[in-house]
Amino acid sequence: MKILLVEDDYLQTDWVYSDLIREFPDAEIEKLSTESEFYSRLDGIAGASPDVILMDIMMRWAHPSPNIPPAPEEVKKDGFYRAGLRCIRLLSKSARTSRIPVILYTMLERADLEEPLRKLPANVTYMQKESDLTPLFQRIRAVTRTATQ
Repeated sequence: MKILLVEDDYLQTDWVYSDLIREFPDAEIEKLSTESEFYSRLDGIAGASPDVILMDIMMRWAHPSPNIPPAPEEVKKDGFYRAGLRCIRLLSKSARTSRIPVILYTMLERADLEEPLRKLPANVTYMQKESDLTPLFQRIRAVTRTATQ
């Protein structure tokens, strides 16, 4: 199984990553930490599709550095608050990536996302982050099982 973890908070990444390794010891897990990194890796994602993408919604565009890639207008306008949703929109534009199961894994409550969640494709599901990762593991199994049927 291939899992792509897209999360900019390094503490969240380390915690979820280590538990994913324990729960899915044979999984190949790749980590991306910014929206710009996701954009730049899109061809690689399409070429070697993960079985599931765990996507945070609020992510920075890029890590601070002298060579920050220029942000598209949409990113400048909306900021980091909807980065994961923009990444999903990007995935949905390509036949090679539009069916990859995505779990929106976020601190944001469902009520804060009602409008955007209604517009999501069927391969995208929402989960609020919890201290217990068991529901996340169950969802990963469910969406990867469904995708392979």
